Amino acid sequence: MVRLISLIAAAFFTLLALFLPPLPFPVKTYNYVFMLDITRSMNVQDYSDADGGAISRLERSKNAMLAVARSLPCGSKIGLGVFTERSPALLYSPIEVCADYPVLEASIKELDWRMAWVADSNINQALYNTLELMQSDVLVGNKLVFFTDGHEAPPVNPRYAPDYSYIEMLQDTAEDWRSGLIVGVGQHQKSKIPKFDEEGKQIGFYTAEDVPHASRFGLPEDPSRVEGYIPRNGPWGTAKVVGTEHLSNVHEDYLTKLAKQTKMHFHHLQDDAGLSLALKHEAFVDRQVQPTRLNAVAALLAVLLMVFCYHPFRSKWPQRLRPVR
Repeated sequence: MVRLISLIAAAFFTLLALFLPPLPFPVKTYNYVFMLDITRSMNVQDYSDADGGAISRLERSKNAMLAVARSLPCGSKIGLGVFTERSPALLYSPIEVCADYPVLEASIKELDWRMAWVADSNINQALYNTLELMQSDVLVGNKLVFFTDGHEAPPVNPRYAPDYSYIEMLQDTAEDWRSGLIVGVGQHQKSKIPKFDEEGKQIGFYTAEDVPHASRFGLPEDPSRVEGYIPRNGPWGTAKVVGTEHLSNVHEDYLTKLAKQTKMHFHHLQDDAGLSLALKHEAFVDRQVQPTRLNAVAALLAVLLMVFCYHPFRSKWPQRLRPVR
């Protein structure tokens, strides 16, 4: 009797495996645009790979991108871009993480600091311009993931910082609405910035004499605090400024402030699991009903029932003893 019921059930599941149409199921997906800083400070090697060797912030970011792509559920999408100075460049609009993973992997691995078309780095303005780019028809509805160490070179004048008040007009009515995630890349301690020649070979590190240590753009906010201030010809004074701009670390406080201004979350990149968790925050979920095929599950159940009916181990089961007459 048990075998007959099992055979009937196996036949039923076989029919389901053959003819069951996709069923609508609620799923969680995520739609992102990864925008990567490719300026020179991203060449600082203050991370370690799996073998303990030093790797750059740029390579660490690329590895994290691929790990996130592998961790996201099918149906999620990722677009890719890079920025230098204040200008973002979208390489392609979001593509599906499962079917198009080979494209994601190949393109992310090829990202290189030598793709930069300008040497300067204005993080604040680049973020502003990227958020404007996110309002284009091909990107609207996606969340921005902005990878940077926050090191601006040369230092920028805060007096000319962009106005993010328009973010308030873009957000949803939900209290926890977020436009994306700023990923702070790099360690907290300062490290030397590698210097390269025209052929891309490292020839040393930047020194204090190689870089400006203060802003010289526009007018100072408080001229009275500028030593040697000359209103017309020397608004930034005549004194030589020496600082630590030739060294670099993740500017976490600065990036956290930018995240607050732009209605974004902030995450300091340490391990892949932490970044994947941050990108699966409820504020980033895109809930939708997606047709899901369960034919493979039905086929597996049919096979298991057939094994139960005909496997040799059934003959070894103890039989019920009949009373001796």
